[in-house]
Amino acid sequence: MSAVILASLIVSSCGPGRVSDFTPTDTAAEIYPDYAGVTLPVNISPLNFYIVLPDNAVDSQAWIGIEGEEPDMVISGPSIEMDVDKWHELLSKAAGRNIYFRIFTLSDGLWLCHPDIINSVSTDAIDPYMAYRLIYPGYELWNRVGIYQRNLTNFDQTPIMENKNFDKNCTNCHSFAANSPDTMMLHVRGSHGGTLVSKGGVVKKHKPKHPDLPNNATYPTWHPDGRFIIFSTNNVGQAFHTSGYKPIEVFDMSADLMVFDTETGETYTHPSVATDSLCETFPVWCPGTDEIYFCRAKNFNGVNELKQMRYDLWATTFNRDSKTWGEPRPVYEASADSMSVSFPRFSPDGRYLLFTRSGYGNFSIWHPESQLVIIDTATGQMRELDEINSDDVDSYHSWSSNGRWVAFSSKRLDGTTARPFIAAFDPSTGRFGKPFVLPQQDPLFYDDFSLTFNIPELIKGPVTNAPALLDATLNQ
Repeated sequence: MSAVILASLIVSSCGPGRVSDFTPTDTAAEIYPDYAGVTLPVNISPLNFYIVLPDNAVDSQAWIGIEGEEPDMVISGPSIEMDVDKWHELLSKAAGRNIYFRIFTLSDGLWLCHPDIINSVSTDAIDPYMAYRLIYPGYELWNRVGIYQRNLTNFDQTPIMENKNFDKNCTNCHSFAANSPDTMMLHVRGSHGGTLVSKGGVVKKHKPKHPDLPNNATYPTWHPDGRFIIFSTNNVGQAFHTSGYKPIEVFDMSADLMVFDTETGETYTHPSVATDSLCETFPVWCPGTDEIYFCRAKNFNGVNELKQMRYDLWATTFNRDSKTWGEPRPVYEASADSMSVSFPRFSPDGRYLLFTRSGYGNFSIWHPESQLVIIDTATGQMRELDEINSDDVDSYHSWSSNGRWVAFSSKRLDGTTARPFIAAFDPSTGRFGKPFVLPQQDPLFYDDFSLTFNIPELIKGPVTNAPALLDATLNQ
């Protein structure tokens, strides 16, 4: 019996036995998802993947180890699912170094060894949890909506809020102060409607509204101090197209800004950010300052003008002691470039501002042309992020608490459903590493999962008071 056939029998019958007789090939192996050439957090869950076999291949094997060393794991394919503990042992040893995926495929009785797939392991950790809403891609079905949290060090997902527990009403706009799971808020709509604010394990239901504004609190961002939330108050409309690649448009019919004090329940606005002729939306605090950045466009006056509705980036100030507003100033006139801005988000140190830019409107999840753009506020330089953008929707994003990672949603896998991607960030250069999709235990998970991941938010730990959130929803 030849060594090649013997090796094949060992792999097939015992699983972990290494291929011992093989021929090197220059042909790169294909794996799915694309986990090649990425920078990994030192605490990320296993990057389980599927080996896409060549047409005439009948078997496969993967070796996983530190570059230049013997493999730590040998797994028969084509579905490569790693032990969580062994994977974390590997990452711990490999921090600051590279790891390899060495792929072998068996064709015509001959094992081929493909070039190593190399990934680097950062010494920086990512916040260990991600919160997101799961919803049908069309947003038109509300009977199954929930906000969930995923442990990024393994594959555990647990619910924060599921609408099956409160008459299948909508829940949305989860937000956290400085990535803290202990200081958060979310909206509940319908018969149990209100804004749930959770601080230190205590949950209160509010209905934030300023008497001078026509609309209720909508899109939030916490001040890092955990007391104040800046809201836009939006009257949101939807338009459904009968054909084309943008089936739905979500747009503002009116929108203003309002600050909400979570301790006193008071709200604050000003005519400069609450105008009849302009829409102000998607506000965000700049860390370490009283500055608020937001998106502003001329008010929408009819369906025919929707494609002319383009949001510019503006800034103003709100003094939290005197409760006074400053004069708004323009930051980036996107409309002059026939573009529109949405979702501005600052890095934790306040230096980098990341936002989404699309052709018009402000609900970029429905715009395949939407891309991520960054401004270095220290230099004023702005650039489109070619290193992480794709040919399809790249949209909502959040920073890790250490500023070294960004999570964002993208439809690049199938053009229909938004999936969470993670990319490393280097503050010294302002550049990102190649993004990778959130790992799942089943490498083919995204082929079959029909719900979209909405608003991926990185948090420093799990939300532990889900029962209190539900109790406040039903009884306050």
